[in-house]
Amino acid sequence: MSREQPLQKRSALLSFRFLFSAALGSVLMGLVAAFGTLPTQLATLGCLVSVVGGLFLTYLGQEEERERRRNAAFENLSVPLALAGDPDVFRVYRSLCDGLLAVARLSDGILRDAAVQKLESVAAQVAELGEGRVVFALTESWRTVYEHLLMSPGLKSYRSVAWVRTKDYWQDAPGRQSMRANFEAVGRGVAVERIVILSRALWPSRAPVPEAGIYPWLAEQHHRGVRLWIVREAEISREPDLLCDTGIYGTRAVGIQEQDESSRTLKFTLDLDLQRVREAEERWKRLLLYATEFHRVPRAT
Repeated sequence: MSREQPLQKRSALLSFRFLFSAALGSVLMGLVAAFGTLPTQLATLGCLVSVVGGLFLTYLGQEEERERRRNAAFENLSVPLALAGDPDVFRVYRSLCDGLLAVARLSDGILRDAAVQKLESVAAQVAELGEGRVVFALTESWRTVYEHLLMSPGLKSYRSVAWVRTKDYWQDAPGRQSMRANFEAVGRGVAVERIVILSRALWPSRAPVPEAGIYPWLAEQHHRGVRLWIVREAEISREPDLLCDTGIYGTRAVGIQEQDESSRTLKFTLDLDLQRVREAEERWKRLLLYATEFHRVPRAT
């Protein structure tokens, strides 16, 4: 059985195009040298040099373009190669690529434009994730990440600001589960501290203690080991930036929760930027100046 001989690269100097062009040029120059006058010879030589120079510059330009395309191809390949070491992220990458290919094949122009618009929104969200910012909108699924952070082995302290406007704050099933995660963190030695901002309805200005509807929730945290402070919302009305639900997970991350008037989550943003953590710590220290530690508040009768 005959074996296929491997293809060998032949020098460009031995190619038909080069040999034919060189031979033709040599013959023409020989004829000019033999029969042409000196000015004709110089003019012909100048034309030849110009043509060769132009071809050389064109060749350099083509090489630069080929090099640029090669580099672009390598950059495109570097993305999947860099992600190959992380199976979970690579699986998502493959799914996204499949989805993008499907969008590119859409024949309906309106549907395709809508898909591209949605993908641009997704791309912006992915960019936020890359910057260490995770946003959960109109969902309680953020509590899963919240509880994972509270259970993380390296966490030593957790500081929270709870802006409580109704007695239903964290009283539903997800909220009670999150409170259990707080108590479990205390049991593992995590220093859990919380400042609770109470609305006028829950702690009237002349009342010595908060209303009965919220007092048991506060007392339970105090008895379960959470270091607790309370403050009236009216007392910090001149510093509106302090009015926000915040969670500071050591020096690792900060979470900001936005709620509606019925204590339902509108948005939760988890930010791993160290500067954002420092800013949250500064707000905590300012808020602490207005707060009263819970054990100093008279007991409800």
